[in-house]
Amino acid sequence: MDTINGIVNSILSLANSHPETAKYITTGLRWVFVLLAVWILLMCIISLLSTRATPEVWGYLHVEGGEGIPITHWENIIGRSSSVDLRIKDKTVSKSQALLIRQSDEKWMIKDLGSTNGTVVNDWKLVPGRRYMIEPGDKITLGGVRTTLASISLEETRNNEELRLMDKEPLSPWSAMLGITAFQILAVVQLILGMGTKVTVTALLSILLLGVVMWVYILTGKAMGRKGFEIELIAFFMSTISLAITASSEPERTFTQFVSVVIGLLMFFVICLFLRDLDRTERIRPIMAVASVLLLAFNLVCGQIKYGAANWVYIGNFGFQPSELVKIVFVLVGAATLEELFQKKNLMQYVLFSFYCLGCLAVMGDFGTALIFFVTFLVVSFLRSGDLSRLILTGVGAGIMGLMILRFMPYIANRFSIWGHVWDDPADKGYQQVRTMCYSAGGGLLGQGAGNGYLKTVGASNTDLVFGMVTEEWGLIIALLLIVCIITLCLFAVNSIVAGRSTFYTIGACGASTFFLFQTMLNVFGAVDLFPLTGVTFPFVSAGGTSMMASWAILAFFKAADMRKDASIAIKRSKVKVSLQDYAEETDEDAEEM
Repeated sequence: MDTINGIVNSILSLANSHPETAKYITTGLRWVFVLLAVWILLMCIISLLSTRATPEVWGYLHVEGGEGIPITHWENIIGRSSSVDLRIKDKTVSKSQALLIRQSDEKWMIKDLGSTNGTVVNDWKLVPGRRYMIEPGDKITLGGVRTTLASISLEETRNNEELRLMDKEPLSPWSAMLGITAFQILAVVQLILGMGTKVTVTALLSILLLGVVMWVYILTGKAMGRKGFEIELIAFFMSTISLAITASSEPERTFTQFVSVVIGLLMFFVICLFLRDLDRTERIRPIMAVASVLLLAFNLVCGQIKYGAANWVYIGNFGFQPSELVKIVFVLVGAATLEELFQKKNLMQYVLFSFYCLGCLAVMGDFGTALIFFVTFLVVSFLRSGDLSRLILTGVGAGIMGLMILRFMPYIANRFSIWGHVWDDPADKGYQQVRTMCYSAGGGLLGQGAGNGYLKTVGASNTDLVFGMVTEEWGLIIALLLIVCIITLCLFAVNSIVAGRSTFYTIGACGASTFFLFQTMLNVFGAVDLFPLTGVTFPFVSAGGTSMMASWAILAFFKAADMRKDASIAIKRSKVKVSLQDYAEETDEDAEEM
């Protein structure tokens, strides 16, 4: 601590004795920050969106008199329809005949989906809707078509490993980590120049400690044989901006924000490990749903009004938002395996849980969060059912309900009355948005420099209006890059649909991306009066411990959908190790023996 104090005093002494030099340093740093941000994020974004997981073949379904159909997913629908995973063009086969699932312990399971002509395994007719364990070599009759489940050969296993070794390697993390570390150190220097004695040593130390946590996490991951850390590096960069914004506006809260990042990172890691076993996840999911129901009920009883919504619960001096934690469970409950998609009971449970959450949020008056939950519900429901007409009907019904709420609860309508008219009342109802737009314009492309802004004097500047504060102090370029980060994660989730081993991972990632994208839209557009100001946070950037922890925890669903070799913590590392050189040598030996 004495060392940090000494460095702070030295920089302050330089700034006081040579004020012109300090201005030149700030001007130079503004350019350096933008260049570093562009360099770091472009490396991560390009790598994340350009690398593709090689399709994995887990076995074959050999059709009698035909070719073997490769099984490239853990969960597969067998049928006649063009949309199924394993298609058999025969009229005796139903459009969706049966489910064929490879479990995490490498065992196989089959379930008839109520097909017209039934499914028979080794002369045993399956009861529709019931699970049956099968093994490679078993004879499966689908309608009038005979097939055989076959495992892949050792040579094919080697070929798969060879193809994986030929994949484009994910970004090596070292250059991006060095860039983020340099960004953090220079941010500390700029905060000292911009704020002087107003910034606390603890706030500055928190930013540097975040860099230490990042290095420890990446080094631990590398020691475990992992690679592909672009998702985490993007989150670490955004969290750095969050700590810098908090240090500028509320220095005394910066360490608390840092602790929230650490707790969120631990939650991220634990959830990734937990998602390795989908059977275990399915067992614990009802418990988590019940816990969320009780937590929201507790919020209804004990919640305190803050910023117009009773969505805060205080235990002593500790306050948190239960709705932020429920977001994690909402994504978990919405995700489903392919088998669960054919269970009406499972879908009904998700619908009931969703409407309970929406009802609680409406009673609390937290309509911004309720809107995010509802949009996520629509997206996940469509992914689960594929029924667009039902989706439209639900949306129309929700719109009518919203109009009724505005009709009978006029105090809610008053919140939106200023939308699009903030310049008509800049001193009262439009005060926040008008100040946000004015100060943001003053930031320009490069910003005024961390600690030099004025928007921080306006209420909720580091939460609801954080986009404006980032634009003022860090510049429009960095502010837009933060939005690009969220969009990148969403595009990655969409790409995961093709290569995903399980629908659970892909639906989970798409649900998480909906949360992030729509929440970011409400925050950014609300601050500049394109949307009503709803009071929602910017993921990873806004100040707020519960929001930061929830953002990191939800990030685990993106990581679980990462199918690149050894990239996802949620996927156990491959036990088969075959190098290209070893494979070539073995091939040569086989040729010599012949």
